[in-house]
Amino acid sequence: MKIIDTQILRGPNYYLSHSKKLIEMKVDLGITEYCPINKIEGLAENLERFIPTLKNHFCSAGESGGFLKRVREGTWMGHVIEHIAMELQTLADMSCGHGRTRSAGENGIYIVVFSYEREDAGLYAGKAALKIVETLLSERPYDIEKDLIQLEMFQRCEGPSTLAVARRNFRDAV
Repeated sequence: MKIIDTQILRGPNYYLSHSKKLIEMKVDLGITEYCPINKIEGLAENLERFIPTLKNHFCSAGESGGFLKRVREGTWMGHVIEHIAMELQTLADMSCGHGRTRSAGENGIYIVVFSYEREDAGLYAGKAALKIVETLLSERPYDIEKDLIQLEMFQRCEGPSTLAVARRNFRDAV
C-alpha cells in the first residue's frame, strides 16, 4: 500500500459545501484491494484490540459501533485508514469527525478523505494510519504512543521554533 498524492482542503470543496478542513489522500491499496478486511483472519479483532476507541465511531450505520460493524461485515482498507487517521487525531485531543472513502475509478486506487484541526497533524495521522494498517497486516508490533506524542506536539505548537522541531520530528518519524 502507498499514498500516491495528498491534498489539503481548507474551505468549501467537492466533499462539503460548508467550510471544512479536510485531508484528501489518493491511496493505492495494492493487493488488499482483492480482500475485504473480514476475509483476513484475525484482522478485525486485532484492529479493535489495537485501537479500542474505534468502537465509538458511528460510520454510515448511524450508531455507535457502526464502523466496527462494517469492519466485521467487510469493508476495504481505505475505509479503515480513514477511521484510524481520524481516531489518532481524536486521541490527541483534536476534533475531527468527518471522513469519506471512495474509489478513484482505477482498480485498487481510493480517495481517502478525513477532517483535521491542524494541517501537520492531519498529514501525520494519514501517514501513520497507513503504517498501522500495514503493521496489523504483518502482525508486527507498533508503538502507537509515539504517534500520539507527535500529534500532541503538533497540537501544542504555538511559535515557529516549536513548530520547526515538531516538523523535524515528523519527517524523522514518518
